[in-house]
Amino acid sequence: MILSTNVGQTIVKVLSDWGFWGAIISTLVVITLGFLLTKKNILKKEWDKVFVKVVMVIGLPALALEGFLTDITVKDLINQMGVLAIGFLFYSIMMFTSRYFFLKTNKDIQDTLAMCVALASTTFFGLPIVGVIFGLEGTVSGNIFNVPYRIFLYSLALMIMSKKNLTATLTKEQKLEYKLKFKQLSVEEKQTIRNEKNTKIKNSLKTIFVNPILIATFIGLFIWITQLIPGIDVLKHEGKTYSVLRIDILFPPINKTLKIISGICTPLAYLAVGMSLASSDIKAAAKSKLVWYSTFIKVLVAPTIILLMAIAYSSIGKAITGNGILTEANLGALVVMTAAPPASVVVSYAISFDKEKVLASNLAVLSTLMSIVMMPFWIVLVKVLGSTPLFS
Repeated sequence: MILSTNVGQTIVKVLSDWGFWGAIISTLVVITLGFLLTKKNILKKEWDKVFVKVVMVIGLPALALEGFLTDITVKDLINQMGVLAIGFLFYSIMMFTSRYFFLKTNKDIQDTLAMCVALASTTFFGLPIVGVIFGLEGTVSGNIFNVPYRIFLYSLALMIMSKKNLTATLTKEQKLEYKLKFKQLSVEEKQTIRNEKNTKIKNSLKTIFVNPILIATFIGLFIWITQLIPGIDVLKHEGKTYSVLRIDILFPPINKTLKIISGICTPLAYLAVGMSLASSDIKAAAKSKLVWYSTFIKVLVAPTIILLMAIAYSSIGKAITGNGILTEANLGALVVMTAAPPASVVVSYAISFDKEKVLASNLAVLSTLMSIVMMPFWIVLVKVLGSTPLFS
C-alpha cells in the first residue's frame, strides 16, 4: 500500500503547521506586493528584468553552491542519483511526447506548447519554494534535477523552437519547390547554411556549460560527492572532521557570504513574478480556450506524470532493497519544480524566432497564476506521500 493509515493525521499535521502556511502566505504576499507596487508605478515595469538577472547570475549560483555544502552518506548519494535518473527520463519523454496533447493544432503551435509544458521555470520559480519547504536536502535535489533540465532547455528545446516548420506554412507543391531550390544551391551556399547550423550548436553548448548556476552546481556536486573518499576528512571543527574541500569549514566567511547572497533569491524572484503579472494582459490570456487547456496540462498533468514516475521508481527500489530509495525532499523537488509555469527561456525562444509568441506569453501569464493557486495542493500531496514507507 502506498498510502498508510496515518494519511489523515499527516494532512492535519501539514495544514496545522505554521511553517507550511508561513512559506505559502509569504510567497503570496511578496508576489502581490510586486504586483501592486508595479501597478502604482512605484516599481518600474522594466525592473523585473534587472531583478531576474540579479537572481540568475548572483543569487541562484550562491544557493546552488550553498546547498551542496552539507554532509553526505552513501544513502544520500543513492537518493540524489535517483533524482538525476528521473530527471533525464522525464525530459527525454516529455520533449518528444508533449506535442501529442496538441495534435489538432499546426506544428508551430505544437512545438511551442510542447516546450512550454515540458520545461518549467524550475530555477527561478520552483527552487526558492523547494528550499523554503524542504530545506537543504530539497535544494540539493532541485539543483541535481536542474542538470538534465538545462541540458535539454539549451539544446533540444532551442533546436525545436528555432526550426522552421514548412508544413505549417507551405503547401506540398511549395515544399517540393523549396527542396528543389535547395538542391540547386552552389556548394558555397550550402556550406554557408551548414556553418550557420554549426555556429548555432556551438552557441547552444556554450550556453549550457558556461552558465553560472550550472558551474556552481557542478562545483558543489564535486565537493559534496568527494566527501565519501576515505581519508579526505582531515579538517577538524567543533569536535568533528570534514573534507579538506569543504570551503565553508576551511574559511567560514564563505559560508556567511553565500547565505547572505542566496537570501536575495526568494524576495527578488517573487517580486519579479508580481511585476511580470502586473505588466501582462491577464484578461486576454483568460479568453483563449487553448491557453486554459495548455495551462491544465502544464500545472496538473506534467506534475502528475513525474509524480507517477517517482512512485514507480521508489516502488521498484523498495521491492529490490526493502527500503524506499527516494525521500520526501527528493519527491518535493521533482513535483514542485515541474508544477511551475513555463520557463522564461522557452517564451524568449518563441519571441526570438517569432513562433507563436503571443500564445506562449499568454500561457506563461495564466499558468503562473494557476501555479500559485495549485502549489499548496502539490506540497500537501508530497507531504502525505512522504509520510509513507515508500519514501523513507
